[in-house]
Amino acid sequence: MDTEKLKVFLQIVESGSIQGAARTLNATRSSVRRTLDELEAQAGAALLHRDPVGVRLTAGGAVLLERGRPLLESSRALLADVRAASGEATGTIRILEPVGLPVAWHAQLMLALHLALPNQRLVIRHVENPLAHLHESFELMIHEGEPPDRVTWFSRIVFQAPLRPAASRGYLARRGIPRDVAELAGHETLGWKRPGQAADTWPLLAGGAMTVAPWITSTDPFLLGTLAAEGGGIMLAPRTPLFEAPGAEPLVPLLEDQVGTDLVIRVSTPFPIRSDSRARDTLRVILAQLTI
Repeated sequence: MDTEKLKVFLQIVESGSIQGAARTLNATRSSVRRTLDELEAQAGAALLHRDPVGVRLTAGGAVLLERGRPLLESSRALLADVRAASGEATGTIRILEPVGLPVAWHAQLMLALHLALPNQRLVIRHVENPLAHLHESFELMIHEGEPPDRVTWFSRIVFQAPLRPAASRGYLARRGIPRDVAELAGHETLGWKRPGQAADTWPLLAGGAMTVAPWITSTDPFLLGTLAAEGGGIMLAPRTPLFEAPGAEPLVPLLEDQVGTDLVIRVSTPFPIRSDSRARDTLRVILAQLTI
């Protein structure tokens, strides 16, 4: 099967329409439609239902989507390995990552990758929850939680820090220091919306969780950290300087033996680690720079 036609088909599915695919591929709508017609003629079956509002997969299209994506990725990986073997380590690494990564940590990572792999291009996409985008094309994913599949995915923990309630000295001087979970419930809180986690539910170290009522919820821990440093309330904050607002006084940890969990960040790839030089080399640099 022509991989260029397959690439167009996958882009139509990801974009949800022929027009959206044409825009992404920098092609005309008529050329994308023609490519789809040719692919359907080659398959001998309709691959997409074309509606006024977009496209829907047919049964045959669903099969092509499921089996075609690994085929296309294998083709890309093969070309990357051929170039690497010829001393021309070039290509594009597409990385899915959550919003709200610490700036210093992130900048260090990107610069290290560029210095180690100067001919490799990085395309970063920020999403609320990377694990909700497994159907999309990428080489590496930075995420919280367990890898989607421990059998076919390669995954390593690259960052780990305790999450505990914390507030500024000014806030605690004004509102008092909570001594237990019951007292904490009466304080102003800031809700960090992490991937797959509720901002108004804080885990207890002894098991279970407590409910809080944040006056603000955000996916940006730096916004919340700045608000906490300015006396805006108590947040469930990572115990590491990487997440602190620049120049801000460190927050005071609270109830360290009662409330909290661990923030665990992984880098995962859906490829067998030995089969794609792009993912392998990029992950090697990440692990060298950031592994705990």
